[in-house]
Formats: sequence, C-alpha cells, structure tokens
Amino acid sequence: MSILQVDDVSVDLPTEDGVIHAVQHVSFSVERGEVFGIVGESGSGKSVLTQAITGLLPGAEISGSVMFDGHDLLSASANELRNLRGRKIGMIFQDPLSSLHPYFTIGSQIVEVITAHEPHTPRAQARQRAIEMLEMVGIKHAERRFNDYPHQFSGGMRQRVMIAMALVLKPEIIIADEPTTALDVTIQKQVLNVLKDMSGKLGTTVIMISHDLTLLGSFADRAMVMYAGHQLETGPVSALFSRPAHPYTLGLLNSSPDAADNHQRLTPIEGRMPSLLDIPTGCVFAPRCPNAKERCFARTPPRVTFSDGVSMSCWLKTDPVAPPAKAEVDAFVVERAKDRAQAQANGLDDGQWPADNAMPVVIVKDLHLVYGAGKRSAVEVLKGVDLTVNRGDSIGLVGESGCGKTSLARVIAGLIPATSGTVTLLGKDNATVSKSEWRRQRRQVQLVFQDPYGSLNPRRRVGSIIGEPLHIQHHWGAAQVKQRVSELMELVGLNPEHYNRYPGEFSGGQRQRIGIARALALDPELIIFDEPVSALDVSIQAQILNLIQDLQQAFGYTYLFISHDLAVVRHVCNRVAVIRNGKIVERGDVERVYSNPQAEFTKRLLEASVHEIPPETPATESRVMLRS
Repeated sequence: MSILQVDDVSVDLPTEDGVIHAVQHVSFSVERGEVFGIVGESGSGKSVLTQAITGLLPGAEISGSVMFDGHDLLSASANELRNLRGRKIGMIFQDPLSSLHPYFTIGSQIVEVITAHEPHTPRAQARQRAIEMLEMVGIKHAERRFNDYPHQFSGGMRQRVMIAMALVLKPEIIIADEPTTALDVTIQKQVLNVLKDMSGKLGTTVIMISHDLTLLGSFADRAMVMYAGHQLETGPVSALFSRPAHPYTLGLLNSSPDAADNHQRLTPIEGRMPSLLDIPTGCVFAPRCPNAKERCFARTPPRVTFSDGVSMSCWLKTDPVAPPAKAEVDAFVVERAKDRAQAQANGLDDGQWPADNAMPVVIVKDLHLVYGAGKRSAVEVLKGVDLTVNRGDSIGLVGESGCGKTSLARVIAGLIPATSGTVTLLGKDNATVSKSEWRRQRRQVQLVFQDPYGSLNPRRRVGSIIGEPLHIQHHWGAAQVKQRVSELMELVGLNPEHYNRYPGEFSGGQRQRIGIARALALDPELIIFDEPVSALDVSIQAQILNLIQDLQQAFGYTYLFISHDLAVVRHVCNRVAVIRNGKIVERGDVERVYSNPQAEFTKRLLEASVHEIPPETPATESRVMLRS
C-alpha cells in the first residue's frame, strides 16, 4: 500500500534571470515500509522535489498532486504542514553541523521537537524519550552527553543526532537528503545501518537522496533516476544495476570507480547538464546521450513500463550501449611529455625537471606533530610516522577524519613545521632550508584542495589564478605567462578562450581542473591531492580521475592522494598507507592491502567501503514492454 503518491508534479522557481524549471512532470509512489532512493547529478532536482512536496520552498510555483496518508500536501495550509512535519514526516538534512543550532545542547533541541508537537508532554518525560532515542541511534553514554553541544560531536555522531531528532516522534516517513556525503566509510556505514534498522524496527518508510547510485544499490529497495528536473528511470535497484534501461543510468554506473576493475579507465558522461531556464526540445538527455537518434532531439520520449518493474522515458527499444572511454591526453600533451623526457635524458636541471630519477621525492622519518606543544591542551596529531615516496609513485593516504592525513601532507609541503623528526624533500631537510631555498623548493610540491569552490578566489580571473605561481617563481612577462596558462588550460581539458572568465562561470568539475592546472604550472615533482573528488558528482569525478591518471602516465608525476573513498584510492594509486590516530598501521601495494589486509583497522575500513550490489537479473531473461 502506497504511503506517498506523487502525480505529475512540476516545480518552477522564479528568479531574476527567469523561471527555473527545477522539476518537470514527475510521478512516483512509495510503498509503506520500503526504502526508496532518488539519484542523479547535482542540479537534477532531487532536493527541490522533496522540499517542494513538504512545503519547504516558499515562493515556488508547484503543480500536480502529492497524497500522503490521505492528505494532499500541495493544498494543505501552513499550519497543517507544520503539524505533519516532524510528527508524520521527518527530515534529515545533508550538513548536520549547519542543521543543528550551535548555541543549544543536542538534548534540548530534541526535546524541543517533542514539546512543539506534544505540548502537554512533561519535560522529564520528553527528556527520557530523547535519551532513549539517542541510545537507539548509537550515541554511547546518551544520558551524560545529553547536555553536550553540537561542536563536541564528530560529523558522524552529529548525523546520528539528526536521525534521532527526525525519529523521536516516530514519523511514518523519513526523507534523508545526502545523509552520508563527506563522511568516512566507517561512519557512512554506521549511519546507513541506523536508518535500515529504524526502517526494520519501527516500520518507518525512508526516502534517501543521493548522487551515488552504487551507494543506493546496497541500501534501497527501489530507486528513481532524475536528470535536469526530469524522471528518466524508476524501478527495483536489482534491475537498475544488472540491466539499466536508460543510457543515463548506465552512464552513472560506468562513472563510478566501483564499476571498474583494477586501474581501467572510467567512462564519464560527456558534456554538461542543460540550463534549467530553457529546457531543450525532445529528450532532455539527448545532447549527452551516446545512443541518441534524430527523433530524440525533436520529440519528447514516451514513458514505457517493462515486466521487471522498470519504467523509463526513452525512445530506445534495446539495452543502452556505453561509449568507449576517451583518453584525456591529446597530441599537445604527448609533445609536452616528449619535451620533458628529452630534457631529463640530457641531464637538464633548471629547477623544473630534476635529473636524478633514483632519489626519492620524499623521505619522512619518525615524524611527530603536536598542536599547542607545551600547553595543557596540547594534542599529538602525528606519532612517529615513517614514509618514503619514490619518483613516479602514487601513494594513497586513507583513514578516518582526524587521523592526521592532511596534517602529514601539510608538513611534507612545508606549510606547518614538524615538532620532531625529519622530512627530506628532494634531498633537502625541510627544517634546515633557508627562506630563499624554500622559494625554490616549493616549486617542486603543489597541492590540489578538496573544495573546488572555496579554493579559488572568486574575484580573480582564471588566467590570473593559474598564472600566479609563474609570476611569483619565474617573474615572467604577461605574454609568456598567458601562453603558458593557455597551454595548461588545454592540458587539463579547459578551453583556453575562457582565460578571462571568473571561477563562478565554471562548473564544479571545471573548477577542479583549474586547481589542477594551477598545481601543474611549475611542473612540480610532487602533487598532493587532498580529497580532490569528494565534492563532485560521479560523472565529473570520473573525468577528474581519468585526467589525474593520464597526466601521471604522460609526465611521470608523483602523487600523494588523500581520500576517505577507498574505491577511488584503489583506482588511482599503486601503493597505500593506512593511518589511524596519527600512526601508519599498514602500508604496501594497493592490490595486496585490499585483497589481504593484515591490520584489523584496515579490515574494518575495507568492510565498510564494500557496497553489497543487489543480485543480478539474468541477462537472458526477456524484458517485455507492458505499456507505453
């Protein structure tokens, strides 16, 4: 029996630039007690859809029908919606830090939910219910931690508090909007297990929004795939994985590192999502679809339902075919690689291309780092780390948040001094080099940061951002810098004609390419990637991972790759170091560590990162069209 029935819902958002057609003619139903997933790239309309049907988008123009437990949510008054939200419909937002009020204790915020909907409940009883719910979601010593503030909890524990707040009134349905984004794999699995347990124990219906179809495959019963505000495919996750009917669903699967064996290239979805201000005629996915025909651009495709429970909007009558993965490197890149190889063969050492290929790039010995050393509140972050990075290596640093991965990278790059121990970068001890030597030394190590939005100055043009290292280190003239920047933009797959654009005019994936181009400007020996793809959609992530691999293959760059996504590390790196509480607990060849881990902590990380894919539908089983 359906608890939620959505029929022909459209959502338009008036803006200064025009009307954004965020959701167009979406229809689906959610059965009582099931876990229903909504998946798609950023901007596909997932969050807008759920916020619109729960009355959280004031000013939006919404049409269609949404029936929830006998109530029409779209025609309900503000008072009726307030009574339903929290009591009947719970909401878990993506960022638990900004969703919890920093001035109030977590206990008082949960009690407020109870008293707002049940004003006659005594506060002592409300407190006891809140403590019981905190214990149910896995908060240890819940009674003692009842009066703690949000900043005293880790990201995963804050997300558990949000789940407890959403479940404390035992609502009939929970909407979880990207509840595990940016969480460590162990915490991610804990959060998913809590939601799954709540669904089983309390019979709660769960709607989970995600951009990761592989993650939903291990969690949801059914899923709906959205693109540019349109519903493209809906069905059981087992069918979506084993035999996707729509080319976009196949593209999402092929973009994920989980779908690739060893270090094979990923197959990203070419192109970018259309502007929602002006939806194209015909199939909305046609401009990016490798299977598109002429009529796909002219006429809206019909909605087709098949015998295995899958429905889709597409003209295609056969299973979609993925295009071959294209290499990012082109003739320009190959020529640059030849130039570098020739320079090294001639023994050239001009500060750009060191000639000694036998010397390790980095040697770390007994490294200790203490924040607030000498104070009572001192925290030891790194505890005797040893690490050698050879030329051409690609080493992954994995571990939970706070284990010291980024701190280690910053010490290696010379951004923070070590408390004790040594870091030798290209034969020189970081602690002994002078300021003038550091200027030359820093040419050889560059960083690519996690956030492609926050790491670029929004007030500077792209050409200026990429060319800044050349001005600082080489004092080149404007014409020479512009030529080099144009080469770098071409190298990373950006149009050199966009030299004078601002970061705000680029997508997230393009901004990350800008960050990579800036890091490559000085031809460094070591590039440190700090979670470079965690904030990107799977398709853009695939493009960046392919680019990173192609650049290393062409130029022999040395990488230190920090990530909490073990599938990404396995795809990019040849060696891995597992860090726990400031210590390396296991290291070695990536395939050896992944296939035969020795440390218990490594085993836990790998176990948490493996998503159980639903059993496949036999490929030989015919898919019969029921109706169109």
